[in-house]
Amino acid sequence: MCGVFIDREKLSSRYVPSQLPHRDAQLRTLEELLSDVVGGEAETPRVIQLVGPTGTGKTSSVYLLHRRLTARGGEHLFIYLNLRIEGSTPFLLFSTLYERLTGHPASRSLSAQEVLRKFLRALRERRKPALIVLDEVEYHAKGSLSSVIYTLTRLQEMEVDALQVATLFVARSLSWLKLLDPAERSSLGNIVISYPPYTREQLFDILLYRASEAFRDGAVGEDIVQWLADYTYTYMASDVRRALDTLFYAGILAEQEGSSKVMLDHVLKALRNLDAFIAPADVQRLSPYEQAVLYSALKLMEFSSKPYVRLSELWEKFLVVIEQVGLDALKLEEFEDIVQRLVDMGALLTEGPARIAPAPSINLEVVEASLKSLRYSYPWELAGDADASGRL
Repeated sequence: MCGVFIDREKLSSRYVPSQLPHRDAQLRTLEELLSDVVGGEAETPRVIQLVGPTGTGKTSSVYLLHRRLTARGGEHLFIYLNLRIEGSTPFLLFSTLYERLTGHPASRSLSAQEVLRKFLRALRERRKPALIVLDEVEYHAKGSLSSVIYTLTRLQEMEVDALQVATLFVARSLSWLKLLDPAERSSLGNIVISYPPYTREQLFDILLYRASEAFRDGAVGEDIVQWLADYTYTYMASDVRRALDTLFYAGILAEQEGSSKVMLDHVLKALRNLDAFIAPADVQRLSPYEQAVLYSALKLMEFSSKPYVRLSELWEKFLVVIEQVGLDALKLEEFEDIVQRLVDMGALLTEGPARIAPAPSINLEVVEASLKSLRYSYPWELAGDADASGRL
């Protein structure tokens, strides 16, 4: 049997597709802002901020822009650094820039400023425009690297010859600017390209496009893509990167089972493995009522076409379950308090006050087994099939 994938690498976070759905406006703006730099006609270095939550296409936009400029004959140098990994100190940041440009490490006997000057000399000698991308800049905006940020926005003042350089600072929000002093904030300028979270509809388009690149025809149905788009929008803060990881893992699970299609069960299993895990021992420490709420949510989800159930549906199901288990009835307010406790501990997820879903790591069999171990009578019918309404 053929596997479900055509090319699984098309779902990798390292892969940059030939197009980024719903990011055309940001790409056009970037191209317009950088056209004179790449063309060698900019009078001063350009500083641009790319701002948006995780998984909204900021880094992919930069790499795709680099690819497009190169394809059009816009010869330039491209240097990308993730400051969270490669820029913990000024020396490490400047030496990494120097090594990326020249292919040679900087001597550790040099100071950070000396390494920076070596980098600028090497940049000038190459006589090419340069795009320098500093990602996750907010992790080091406070402390020793805040002065580095200021320095990188003032490169022109350190060189007699004009430098055709654009420095792109990538951050999750503009709140990182509060960590800088007024002079540092001023040096960044006001050119900001915003990457808002994807909408539910946009996520569907993106996931469908990426699935068409990675999977065989018919291996992933639109219903699965829609479900994952809904879940990503509701519970993953529209982080498309996490959604692609989930789709990749679900495809792996489908192939391991010899399935020719990725099913919802594969997606749910993938989410349980990728999201924060709540161990069986944690479930067993929950109160009987908390376990009954989780069980009710899990059973309802078996028949839901959405990645959530409504609070009113959960309340009705909960009443049926506690009656069958032999627990005393609760008031609605007490039930809502239990739901909130489960949300606080991460066992339930919410979108607003009325939509609820069990965390993917919560396993129906584990909750069911824990309920059976209670001293309350537990009729075997609880483990049986439910009808289409979700009732037992």
